[in-house]
Parts: sequence; C-alpha cells; structure tokens
Amino acid sequence: MTSHLAEAGRTLIPRKDDRYGLLSPALVILTFVAGLVDALSYLALGHVFVANVTGNIVFLGFAFAHAQGFVWWTSALTLATFMVGAFIGGRIIHYFGNNRARHLLVSTAIQLAFVVAALIGIYLLNQFAPEPSMGGTDASAIARAAQPSLNFPTARHIDLHIILLIVLLAPAMGIQNSTARKLSVPDLPTTVLTMTLTGIIADTSAHGHEQSKLGRRAIVMLALALGALTGATLQTRGHEDMILMVMIACLIAVIAMMLPYIHSDARWITDSK
Repeated sequence: MTSHLAEAGRTLIPRKDDRYGLLSPALVILTFVAGLVDALSYLALGHVFVANVTGNIVFLGFAFAHAQGFVWWTSALTLATFMVGAFIGGRIIHYFGNNRARHLLVSTAIQLAFVVAALIGIYLLNQFAPEPSMGGTDASAIARAAQPSLNFPTARHIDLHIILLIVLLAPAMGIQNSTARKLSVPDLPTTVLTMTLTGIIADTSAHGHEQSKLGRRAIVMLALALGALTGATLQTRGHEDMILMVMIACLIAVIAMMLPYIHSDARWITDSK
C-alpha cells in the first residue's frame, strides 16, 4: 500500500528526473476537466458525452430506436464538432508536436478559448433570451424573468443553449483528446479509462499486485470521478455557468504549469518516445 501511495504522489508531484515530468499532473487536471464537461453534457445537453465521445455512437443507435430521452441530432452534432476539434488538434501537433510543453500549452490555450467563448455565449444568449417566468404574474416572478441569467433556460429557447455549448465544448474536447493521444503518457488518456481499469485487474492477475500501477491509475480514475461529482453537483443546483468557470480555472492552471518550460530541453519535453 505504501508503494502505491508513493506512486500516486509521484504522479501528482513528479521528481526532477521523471520521464514525463509535469505532463502527468497536467493530464490529471485535464482528466478532471473531462469529468466536469461530461457531467454538464449528459445531464444538461440531452444525453450526450462531449469528452467520452464514443458513447454518442451508441446513443445514436438508441435515438434511431426511439428510446426515451435520446435525440439523434445532439449525438450527431457532438460527433461532428468533436471531429473538428480533433482536426484542429492535428494541426497543432503538426506545428508544435516536437516540443511537449509548447504543444500542451498551445492546445490548452485554444481549448480555453472555446470554453471562454461558451461562457460568454451563454451570458449573451440569456441577456437576449432571458428565462421566461414559470411562477405566475406576481411581481417577483416578473422581476426574475426580466433579469438575465447565466443558468440555462428550461423553456422555448433551450435548444439554442444546447447547440451553442455542443458546438463550442465538443471541439475543445476533440483538441484535448488529440493532445493526450500524441503525448502518450501511460495511463493518462484524460477521457476513456476502460483500459486503465482493465490494466489494474489484468496486470495484478498476470504479474502480481506490485505491478498493477494502482497508485497512478487510481489517481486518474479519481480525477475523472471527482470531476463528474463536481459537475453533477453544480448542475443539479442550477450552476452550469460555474462548471464552465471551474473548467477555465483548470485550463489556466495547465497553461501556467507549461509556460516556464516552452524553451526547456528537459527530457520530458523533448523525448517523444
């Protein structure tokens, strides 16, 4: 157990000679972001996964079978815009892929721009389409209806909010996925953790408990779960805007981690193997 805790600690606070350096804690933060955005997308945007986008292919099948609660166009739009993000991520790799710190900084900065645009877009959309009064004609209900909100309306203009957020958040996560794929830090894909969980059990069975990499793998699974917990808690309390703000804070943290190293020749920056 002590060795697993030490391994978890080295993932969050790597040694100076660590092969992956600050990439590991940065990708743990991005895994937390993935949990946040999937909580928002699944609970508020009509049963779609913006980060773990594979599920949308299954959801398309559900929608075409007319399963309750599943709409085909949200899954299709998510898949299409996610691919746009992956394309952008590929161009970032083309220009910055030979320097891991610069690559992660640029991709995260562009991802941040999409999330900031989503927050601003929601604010502006609510100003021009404020939430309609659902509580009668009393003065307090009218006052509530007249004030813009950063939270999602629940009536006639909800589709605009769904479209806006999918179109901006899915490309952001496409960029993140392409970046994590290129960096190829073991056990830190930032989104789909099926193989991470499989690795814990399979490696323990095949090679023994000490070879399971439990500490490292548990950290990333915990990050995704905590992101989902945080996002779900905020969403169920009507604070979808706060989810975007937390995402912005996390992305800024990753940028701040990478910024001092964009001209460094440390092994974790220049070694692409």
